Amino acid sequence: MLPKSRIVSVLLLGLGVALIAAGIVAPAFLNFSPRMPLDLDKTTWTLRDDDAHSQVLGPEGAQPYQGPLTYQLNMELQAPKGDDGVTVRVGESTMRGAGEGLSDLDNAKVWSFDMDRLTGASIGNLRLSDTLASPAIEIPLDGYWLKFPADAEQTNYPVFDPTLRKPVDAVFQEEVEMQGRTVYRYHQEIEPTNVATLYAANGTTTTTFQNEDGSTEQGYLYHSGWRDYFVDQATGMLIGLYVNIDDYYADRTGFGREQAFVFDGRTSEEDEAAFLSQADSFPRPAWAEGLRWASIGLGSVLVLIGIAGALGVFGRRGSSGRKK
Repeated sequence: MLPKSRIVSVLLLGLGVALIAAGIVAPAFLNFSPRMPLDLDKTTWTLRDDDAHSQVLGPEGAQPYQGPLTYQLNMELQAPKGDDGVTVRVGESTMRGAGEGLSDLDNAKVWSFDMDRLTGASIGNLRLSDTLASPAIEIPLDGYWLKFPADAEQTNYPVFDPTLRKPVDAVFQEEVEMQGRTVYRYHQEIEPTNVATLYAANGTTTTTFQNEDGSTEQGYLYHSGWRDYFVDQATGMLIGLYVNIDDYYADRTGFGREQAFVFDGRTSEEDEAAFLSQADSFPRPAWAEGLRWASIGLGSVLVLIGIAGALGVFGRRGSSGRKK
């Protein structure tokens, strides 16, 4: 029969191996995902189209415009909500011109909502301010926008469409590598939708057509197109955006008669590189990493003690001084 010291040593050896294994596989069972920091430097997505179409509001009403347009989404992180939440303010704007030659502001909206910094999911309703001296509009938001879940999966995510004011599924398409990081591309397809049936917004969802016989006819805003979201897989941060939108005014049958907003643009390579570098600095939970390495460290010590004991290093000495 083995001495008790040998039996204890074998048990310690087994326990040590189990602790090391637990530390190695812990990320698969514990939450090691990085939360979005509150002090992000890069929070603006800028897209440009040199030959876009839009409607410009002037003294004589809406007038068609064709030329360079710059579309921006700016995210500002405001008051934290507990350990995991934060209030997000998103400024959405469209400006005529490109680069340094930006001119008039065609459209501007301010959105705000509470968001989970780990999952990117909205918490409660979204609030929209698009008219001065008017109260914010409450809009239900069950999904994501500029932040996907950390450790994003190859699946579908409901992503907010600011024109429809509701989420539309973004479907996983492919995995690519950018700057040594894994990036997932999700594709959001927007079928032609009569926006006027969803809400009324200061006359922008409807218009009046002038027919050749002098009569008038009401037109309705239709929203269509697609978006590609390039998402850092580990952090869930949006690092790139490709937008192709074709909005138009149509008659009651859905036949398009006037262009409203036609835009085809993507974030620049420089901006995407900056977002990727920022994602690389996202901190992971200190308690989880500490627990993991403590498990591996303690397990290593127990393995060494167990091996030593199994080899008889701790055997009892007899009266002659020799080990038994």
